[in-house]
Amino acid sequence: MSGLSLYFTLLRNNRFYLWVILFSIFPLLIVGTFPGYFYREYEIGYFLVFHNVTEIFSVIVSFSIFGLGYYSYSQSQNPHTLFLGIGFLAVGLIDFMHALGYAGMPDFVTPNSGNKSSQFWIFSRGITAFVLFVAIFIKPNKQYKLIKERTLIFFAFLLVGIVFLLVIFYNDWIPKTYEQGKGLTTFKKNAEYVIIAFLFLSLILYSRANFYTSKRQLQYYLSAFMVCIFSEMVFAVYTSVFDVYNVLGHIYKIGAFYLIYKAVFIAAINDPYEKLIHTNQLLCKEIEENKIYSEMIQKSLREKENLVSEIFHRTKNSIQLVRSILMIQASDFPEDKNIQSIVEDTSIKIQTMSLVHDHLYANKDLSEIKVSAYLESLVELVKQAYPSAGKDISIDIQVGEGSLLLDTAVPLGLIFTELLSNSIKYAFSTLVSGKIVIRFSLDDTICHFEYLDNGVGLPKDFDLGKQKKLGLSLAKIIAEKQMGGTLSIDGTQGFQMKLDFPNNLYKRRV
Repeated sequence: MSGLSLYFTLLRNNRFYLWVILFSIFPLLIVGTFPGYFYREYEIGYFLVFHNVTEIFSVIVSFSIFGLGYYSYSQSQNPHTLFLGIGFLAVGLIDFMHALGYAGMPDFVTPNSGNKSSQFWIFSRGITAFVLFVAIFIKPNKQYKLIKERTLIFFAFLLVGIVFLLVIFYNDWIPKTYEQGKGLTTFKKNAEYVIIAFLFLSLILYSRANFYTSKRQLQYYLSAFMVCIFSEMVFAVYTSVFDVYNVLGHIYKIGAFYLIYKAVFIAAINDPYEKLIHTNQLLCKEIEENKIYSEMIQKSLREKENLVSEIFHRTKNSIQLVRSILMIQASDFPEDKNIQSIVEDTSIKIQTMSLVHDHLYANKDLSEIKVSAYLESLVELVKQAYPSAGKDISIDIQVGEGSLLLDTAVPLGLIFTELLSNSIKYAFSTLVSGKIVIRFSLDDTICHFEYLDNGVGLPKDFDLGKQKKLGLSLAKIIAEKQMGGTLSIDGTQGFQMKLDFPNNLYKRRV
């Protein structure tokens, strides 16, 4: 009773454990206090039915614990439940042999007896206590080299095989546990006390552990140890394998195994699913919050796009206003051809920049424009500014799919309009018809622009580096300084210019 008093001292503040102890001790008190009314020995036939039912139930629970620990390991990676599960595989197999070897059952390989079944029993209970004791030192969230499925399965079957051989074929190698007409041997009683001591020590260690997934799991484990201790106490005092103490011991055993099953179920199945459900709830909440934030971001983005689009529109209007002011001021000098020429060239350049903003304003993408549409617009702009005066000039635009950022499109447009203006004004002065070819292609991050006409070409002594006029010199400066490209010009047979420039020199603005 000293063990029970220590139980109460250890767990006096927890009603759950007190109820477990009260329900466990009450039948023993009743039988011990009134043996004349409650103690009895049952007929072998009735007892075997009860014994087989309880043992088969225990075997099923043991195999269920094995299934939970073993088959959930691939997902849970919990070595604690894996060790318990495979340990109870061995316990279940030995309990099954205990049931087959019980007195009154058909002979299990060798003649059955009370000693034979008791030896299986003491091995099974000893392995149970050992597995529960060792499991406390195996942390669920830590990996161990020896805690592997195949390794533990091998040792479990090896242990079961050794027990089978000892009890069935080498029975003389192990002490007797039961003698017919005399009851339990001293070895059997001492073995039960050792098992109780292991269970009691495990109870204390488990109560101090801090790796449990929940309070319920700890309650199931500690309650299982308590009930197991009562079960072993009963099997240390019975005198007949068919008496009421044997019945109570098997009932305690069923209760203890069920509690262990619940503890393993919580660790292997219930808690992971509860964590998964909790995680899903948090994810759902986060998704809803993200939807709200996404709508806010989309609204902000639309406002930003509208603002940028409006800026482009106003920039275009401002540029056109500057052009209009220039045209008005130039109208004051209708006879001065130099002023008129400068204003015309400047007007084209202004409209070139304005066209970029016009395309951006009309485009869904506020950072880049299509090269083909932009060049076609510039061709129409220059043709309207410089009518060909009856000359037949064909313009062949060979541009594939490709886009340019604002910072690249504007300088390319200025170079292009300068070249096209020069061709229309000067290249075909002595020709009836002319041809202009414009090519653009994109190779990875390098853009290739080529301009050709079959006009008069450049003078033989032409030197781009010595040009004082702004035209081609401006094109070279823009190409090399602003676009980071390389420009080459050939004017021997008509006019040809090649420009290669990177397409990743600038970053998207929007």
